[in-house]
Amino acid sequence: MTRLLCLAGFGLSLFCSIPCTAQPKADTAFVAKADLHAKHVYSHYIQGQARLFNGVEYTEYVSRNDEFPFYLSDDWIMGDVLYDGELYENVPLEYDIRVDQVVTEHLLNGAKIQLVTNKVDHFAISGHTFVLLYGTKTNGITTGFYDRLYDGATKVYVKREKNLQESIESQVIVARFEEKNHLYIVKDGVFYPVKKKGSVLDVLKDRKSDVKSFLNKSKIRFKKDREKAVVRAAEFYDAPKN
Repeated sequence: MTRLLCLAGFGLSLFCSIPCTAQPKADTAFVAKADLHAKHVYSHYIQGQARLFNGVEYTEYVSRNDEFPFYLSDDWIMGDVLYDGELYENVPLEYDIRVDQVVTEHLLNGAKIQLVTNKVDHFAISGHTFVLLYGTKTNGITTGFYDRLYDGATKVYVKREKNLQESIESQVIVARFEEKNHLYIVKDGVFYPVKKKGSVLDVLKDRKSDVKSFLNKSKIRFKKDREKAVVRAAEFYDAPKN
């Protein structure tokens, strides 16, 4: 079932759409009826989103400079989330990659709500889909949200992290977030960490010469865009042989 989370101003926009100039009693009755209907509709939408607000209040990071712990932006990004079995579309989201938590905005009071991690199947923002993966002794990863870059027979994921770093500059403590991205190729259910072309070729070793030739001919440079290069290699590996 798909639900659309309305913006907080939805109900207010309905109320304000009614002309406010002096009108006869008949018009006054019409306005009152329209207001009642708008409140009913707004209340219905609020109730429909109640499960999305089933979390705890998010503890905001206090920025000292311009640093922020979120992925891409320190402002809300409209996205989709499959939460507690329900798909919510076009909702305000922030992904705090420092603590690996998904945050949304409460519709009524504007509070930041931290979603319950194990109820988030996946969420999508800015063209990236993050899925909740569980670490096991077999796959060797830690439980958390992974950016799914390629979803073929062979898969490519990246674990995004931000670590707070502090330094003293001119007798002032300067805070920065250092972002690290850990790339994985998933082959036959096993997660292989990859950094350079050599490690990618080692994972895809049964077609090593073909993949290497493809990367060279396509002039794909790992230093320029490592994530794209790994995805292209996995796509070629999955493609049928000519």
